[in-house]
Amino acid sequence: MPMVLSSPAEALGEHESVARNLIVELVRDRHERTADAHDAANTRFGILFGSQWRDLLRDSCDAFKDRGFGSYKLAPGGYSLPVVNDALVFVTRLPDDEDAVRGFASSVTRVNGFFVQPRLEMFGESFIDGGDEIRNPDELARFEKLVKAAGAVMPVVLVLVHSSPRQLTSIDWAVAEYRLGSVYLHGKETIWSQEFAGAETAVDVESFDSGTPAVPVVALQAREASPDA
Repeated sequence: MPMVLSSPAEALGEHESVARNLIVELVRDRHERTADAHDAANTRFGILFGSQWRDLLRDSCDAFKDRGFGSYKLAPGGYSLPVVNDALVFVTRLPDDEDAVRGFASSVTRVNGFFVQPRLEMFGESFIDGGDEIRNPDELARFEKLVKAAGAVMPVVLVLVHSSPRQLTSIDWAVAEYRLGSVYLHGKETIWSQEFAGAETAVDVESFDSGTPAVPVVALQAREASPDA
């Protein structure tokens, strides 16, 4: 049984902060575009808005690729996911509901995402054709990592977007584990919410239920008297 990482921070390592900020930025941008398109269509149905999951996949893959990260194409669906620190990042829109998460792996393509092995990169001529001995400690560490990874699979960081055409409510992420046909989350964390955004933009006004409110001191700059005065 493969070990399940406890949180997205553990899965993403030193790239956690970059990934967090990038995901929030691209999700908010896509929500705004899709909500505007929904309003422009003047439709009573949410099919247009609901189809943004495909755009989220493409947006996330392109955004991470632009910053030098790799990607992995899932079969048979053919869509690609960003690879960050040997972890797959899957951005999708889901209801804030435990049953929706449990049933996330509802297609062969999504199931396959939980069984992707890290790419084993070549690391020098000394191992070609069963060649020479390990040359230095760095090469030994890389070799040991490859041996451990040979039977391992990439962790999946599942990004959960909760929204309606009226409002983007929150963005959560967690490490997703596939077990016996169901998906379970570990280390779930809200990385953006409407409440957070409101708190950021709120003006800090001092309450003065009692006493006298403090009056700001305004320094007036003296003007030179004009010759005509």
